[in-house]
Amino acid sequence: MHNSKHLGRLLILSITMLSLFLFPIVAHAEQTTSNRVLLVYDSQNKAHQQETKIAAIQRILTSLQINVKTETAVEYHAGQLSHYQGVITLINWQQMKLTNTSFLRDRQNFTGPQLHVGPNLTSEETAGLQATPQKIYQQQLLLTGENDKLQQLLPFQQSLTVLTNLPANAQVIGHLKAQSSVLRQYPYGTIVGNHGYLPDFNTGGYSLMLATRTIAKLFANQKGNSTYQPLLTITKVTPYSNMELLDQLSQWLYSKGLPFAISTTTVEGKSNFHAFQRFTKVLRHVENRGGVIFLKTPVVGGVMSSSGPELNSLMDSYIIQSAQNQVFPVGISAPAYWNQDQVYRENALTKADQSLLLPNPTTVKYAHQDNQSMTFKNSFYGVSAASFNTSDSGQPLSLAAPSFAIPTALTFTMPNSQTSLTDLKRRIEQMNYHWLDPAAQMTPTMINSGTATISYRAGTYFLNGRAQEIKEQHQQAQTLKAVKPRELWVNRFFKAQGTVLMFFFVIAFIIFGLLIFVGRRIYVKMFKR
Repeated sequence: MHNSKHLGRLLILSITMLSLFLFPIVAHAEQTTSNRVLLVYDSQNKAHQQETKIAAIQRILTSLQINVKTETAVEYHAGQLSHYQGVITLINWQQMKLTNTSFLRDRQNFTGPQLHVGPNLTSEETAGLQATPQKIYQQQLLLTGENDKLQQLLPFQQSLTVLTNLPANAQVIGHLKAQSSVLRQYPYGTIVGNHGYLPDFNTGGYSLMLATRTIAKLFANQKGNSTYQPLLTITKVTPYSNMELLDQLSQWLYSKGLPFAISTTTVEGKSNFHAFQRFTKVLRHVENRGGVIFLKTPVVGGVMSSSGPELNSLMDSYIIQSAQNQVFPVGISAPAYWNQDQVYRENALTKADQSLLLPNPTTVKYAHQDNQSMTFKNSFYGVSAASFNTSDSGQPLSLAAPSFAIPTALTFTMPNSQTSLTDLKRRIEQMNYHWLDPAAQMTPTMINSGTATISYRAGTYFLNGRAQEIKEQHQQAQTLKAVKPRELWVNRFFKAQGTVLMFFFVIAFIIFGLLIFVGRRIYVKMFKR
């Protein structure tokens, strides 16, 4: 009887332990936001590709080292704006009115910097700007800068709300001129106190430059004109690109004294292949010719919120494999939407303190979209150089070489033929920029994979703290250990569960064995009597 009580207690204890693993207690931590700016938009308006404006503003704020949270106006809830230091209202669809009274009321009472981009300027916003709104119709306007030295023809507008009768303390960034009357002009970017207004916004060209300057002055307290020099960047390089053309291009840039960068993907586990060795050899040429390398994030397919450990392991293997071949990235390049996804940020972007954020592809695939963002020590805004090559009026922007308000990478697609290489050289020669020199002007960078820490300072690469000399024929002198894959909590759960079940069955078999043994003895004694 006494043994039976102990056996029952043991069984209950085993079942209790098992149930704790089968039904774990999950604690939900309350999330708090440390974002500085809330970006609120009415609609993505994908039919007219207006979602590109959302991504562009996100990247501008990231380059200004400002955290941004993005959401639609209908998702806003009362009091939310009190957690932010700034707000941007982006109108992508003129026919869609903002009807969220909580947002309109909170924005009206908001005392931090606020910017309105696009149509549907409210009377409360106009009062904050201390100006008179005026609507103009069916115009194709010229966007001009100081002294009319730079001009760019904007797309045709069915209607546009401009400001007149500005107060004396208004800051004006650029002007809009009607072709029908060159003497009539309106402000483009306007700042009055903590209120700002952009009647229109484009993701490239002079409009982008002046809009960026407006945002920088309003939200980053940027004084005067910035002097960021653009980074000449070759994109869409892969191990399958024409390496002979890339080698020729890097040699030509080096002979012209033009510093540059490339954004390249890589492959995993192909280091012994001749093609991969040729690929890394050309990348070492790039490094020795004044070029720097951004490691491009992989193309994603069937990802989900649990794909983080696989992505983390893949990025680590990319970095380690590159370092073993003396290819040392100075940052990570990625489409803009990667910074709006928790899985992509935490398992890829956080490995580097410098980024190159590029325009989104036509199709985006999120793992866990949370519309938050992270900032970097330095983040380049990637934009096609083609939008700066020509101007419909006045001299080309690239020839005038105006300064940028944020770190900017002017991108050129990797050529795929001798003809396209010749054309690329011609386009670069037509530009008058003083290109950013990474060796002399890039801030010190760091990438960490766990077992390999890559740094770049003043033109010198460091691997785990030791300066590296890039050699023509690299002999692998140091083998870096692969990073142990981070174990999923789900895997730990099932592993622990399996251990408990095994323990439970072992104890059960022992108990059953004892019961059989004791029962047999009792059975034998019954017959002996």
